[in-house]
Amino acid sequence: SSLLALKPMEYERYRGTVKFFRGSFGWLTSNDIAKKIGDRDIFLHKNQLNSVPSVGAIVEFKLVVDAKGQPKAEDAVVVSGAGACAGESKELKVSKDTKDTKVKRAALMLFRGDEVLVLREKKDDQDTLLWSDLGGKVEFGESYLECAIRELDEEARGFLSPKSIEMLKLGLRNQYGDDRQTPEVVPLKASGKYPQAVAVFPLDCSGVELELLDAKGPNSFGVHEMRWLSRQHPDLRDRSLTRWPLLRAVCALRGACRGRSRSPRRAE
Repeated sequence: SSLLALKPMEYERYRGTVKFFRGSFGWLTSNDIAKKIGDRDIFLHKNQLNSVPSVGAIVEFKLVVDAKGQPKAEDAVVVSGAGACAGESKELKVSKDTKDTKVKRAALMLFRGDEVLVLREKKDDQDTLLWSDLGGKVEFGESYLECAIRELDEEARGFLSPKSIEMLKLGLRNQYGDDRQTPEVVPLKASGKYPQAVAVFPLDCSGVELELLDAKGPNSFGVHEMRWLSRQHPDLRDRSLTRWPLLRAVCALRGACRGRSRSPRRAE
């Protein structure tokens, strides 16, 4: 079956405990990291965090090692303890008071080797077409997975065949349903009173036949185009051509960008 080709992405996140944090930086300890590189503290900078943590807080992060061999945390998210954002729960539901909810957006990210499936859309507040992901705002009472499936059903309409859409929806439920696997939480706005992030559901579509349709015009959700683009495509690094959530997710999930990304100009 083609569904067997939908496999998890090969990236890894770790958890650690804040040992020290003052001003703009601090240090983490992690048993998982100790098993890999020895009992060493991990450097943590506020520019890589969704909020400022306190000592003892649990932080989820990606590990990088600099030229001097120093382990550092990137794309870090405070998941418990002081500094964690309100509204987060195991069930991944949006609370009624969404202003305190860290993750306000969910998206599906389809990869095929070096390529990512993206759409070009024009919203009411936009003057130009922008590349975007298959995703959108999480509605009240909706889980992140339910949001990603709904957005797929809406935004891919007329651009992916109904059979392909149903296959992807089934693949999402098989991989992420019943908490079998959690989405990747990608920070969008680390500064300000209410940090924001997007819950991204990656699917590897290598070997999967997805039928793209020859659409004659935009659909009712403002989507004008859908195509596979290389993660290295210059448009996907240009803030004037690509919406921030897609640019940020491509960088965070598959290492398409090197170094630290700048903070977004505005929150989505």
